[in-house]
Amino acid sequence: MKLKKLSFLAGAIALTLSAIPFAAQAEINSSSSTIVAQGKKQGGWKNKLNFTEDQKAQMQQIKESTRAEMQQILTPEQLQKLEAAKASGENKRGVWQSLDLTDAQKAEMKKVRESKKAQFEAILTDEQKAQMQEMKQMRQNRRSSRRQSAS
Repeated sequence: MKLKKLSFLAGAIALTLSAIPFAAQAEINSSSSTIVAQGKKQGGWKNKLNFTEDQKAQMQQIKESTRAEMQQILTPEQLQKLEAAKASGENKRGVWQSLDLTDAQKAEMKKVRESKKAQFEAILTDEQKAQMQEMKQMRQNRRSSRRQSAS
């Protein structure tokens, strides 16, 4: 009887010891994905640049005017498709690709985006521009390191 109890106890200890590394790895994976998700929710570059209330208002105005300009470029059918896709929560990039824009529309959209970018950069201070450039460089470095590790 004692031998059965000792065998059972030894088996339980062995099983516990072999399961600990898996449980620890699961905990690490779980917490790291939570940290990444929390980092994305915090607003990233918008918070890091410390915009003034005036800058935030100007950015909102630029965003709204850009949206209006882009909607004027689209046909009524494309607008319907865009609104339906937004309502269903589709991926933005996939939605725009599915609109089958003409070359002329693509050129107009590019002009609008470039104008938006210029307007946005005009409201930034020199310090914010430097910070933005630094963040772009870091993002490019991360992308290139991911590509190298994937190869």
